[in-house]
Amino acid sequence: MNVLLVDDDRFVVAALEKKIDWNALHISQVYTACNVRQAQNIIKEEEIHICVCDIEMPGQSGLDLLSWVREQKMDTLFIFLTSYADFNYAQKALSLSSLDYLLKPVDFKQLFSILEKAVSKVNEEANWHKTRIESRHWVSNQQAVTDLFWKDLFLNPMLKEVPVLEHKITQKALPYEPFHAFVPILFKLYPSTELQQEMGNSMIDFSFRNIAAETLQNACILYEGLVTLQHFEYILIIGNVHFEDVRTPLLHCLDTVFQNIDNFLHCQVSCCLSEEVPMLQLSDTLLSLRNMRENNLSQTNTPLLLNNYIPQEMSYTPPSLDIIQTFLEQKNLSAALKNLKNYINQLSAKKMLNKEILLRLRLDMEQVVFSFLQNNGIEAHTLFGTEETTSLISHACESSAYMEQYLSYLLTRALDYSNFINEEHSVIDLILNYIHQHYAEDITRTTLSDLVYLNADYMARLFKKQTQKSIVNYITEYRIEKAKELLNSPDIPVATVASKVGYGNYSYFSKLFKDLTGYTPNEYRKKHL
Repeated sequence: MNVLLVDDDRFVVAALEKKIDWNALHISQVYTACNVRQAQNIIKEEEIHICVCDIEMPGQSGLDLLSWVREQKMDTLFIFLTSYADFNYAQKALSLSSLDYLLKPVDFKQLFSILEKAVSKVNEEANWHKTRIESRHWVSNQQAVTDLFWKDLFLNPMLKEVPVLEHKITQKALPYEPFHAFVPILFKLYPSTELQQEMGNSMIDFSFRNIAAETLQNACILYEGLVTLQHFEYILIIGNVHFEDVRTPLLHCLDTVFQNIDNFLHCQVSCCLSEEVPMLQLSDTLLSLRNMRENNLSQTNTPLLLNNYIPQEMSYTPPSLDIIQTFLEQKNLSAALKNLKNYINQLSAKKMLNKEILLRLRLDMEQVVFSFLQNNGIEAHTLFGTEETTSLISHACESSAYMEQYLSYLLTRALDYSNFINEEHSVIDLILNYIHQHYAEDITRTTLSDLVYLNADYMARLFKKQTQKSIVNYITEYRIEKAKELLNSPDIPVATVASKVGYGNYSYFSKLFKDLTGYTPNEYRKKHL
């Protein structure tokens, strides 16, 4: 603990240093200052717990120092010394939360008693601050422990066994029993790609949890846990209630959650819930809730109650694939996408949209697009072998919006590239640029066909049509031209020239060079130097 003594009279400061038993007060460091400016500098550098300060000093007073300390949001305790029994001083000191007010000449026994009180107060404040921090930490940690328990309950099959579950509850010191009943509410968020890029997945998770928690709190609905299960999927657990007792306020609260999510995140959310079930049945209930969601993809922003759910068979009738294929051949992207959007909207309006139907639609459309690409000599596996494609496919069957996004990507990329290769010299320019930059490397037809997403034979025919040369002959001639440039520098050995243009075998390089120029590399150098 540190003390600061402030007085413009050096004899007073010296007397305070010597006549007070600071060790008995457990004061580890005593600092001194002769004016307010010195005191401020010390307070900026050191943590001062108690300040014994004269009021009347040249320039700024002790009260000015106290005002400055309070402006800095510091809790330093002040004990004032003064030669004048002026009530106004005392009143000002008290208003600024000083500890005590002592008249000079100093009664050191009385000051010691006041300092004991000050030390005790500092220690009490320190202990209280520590308790508050530990309390907040315990509350925060307890919620984290509870959330981890609920997540483990849904992901760990072992917790379906009563003894294992009882052990886990005891281990975590949670106030539950395996046969306690809970209401599970499953949410699935459908953020757009733009929102994910703008906010990031973790911020979307954080925002959803905050929106849901705040809305529930405002509705005075208590919950046991709100945990993330997987990609934008969350489960809310409400305990100690009978569903019928809270049905009306809970459903009203969920409607408010949907509105708030739409207002802040601008995305749809599915919501499936069940009446209360025993803890041991929660993981099985989760599977039922997911199944209900996957069979009701048309219904978002509305709560679906498992107890009212009646599974129904949905037959798949594909869109007119011939019409879409015709639109592709005509390069009419907008018409193809409009046709698909109308098809999906019709299914949604009839509540005939589920995961299985979206999967079949996806496969049919991929077949149409891949057939179109094949007819144009474009390799689908290279054009769509991207991380973006993989990500879009993984979520395409989760909602109609994600399916529309994937199909738009699929058709747009196919048509854009088809248009690109039909532009004069566009593909060949790419191949030529690659050869010119990488002529010293091993360049194969596969390397070049992957570069432009074309079938290797189709690419080779296209290349010869536009350059009147085969790919192999063009690469060879380009390398020899580069070799001629290097041979004009006499300091570069011929073997090095061969290596620099892509030929590790000098004899083979020499033969090719003579076939194309009529000279060996050495003869060419002598002739042109």
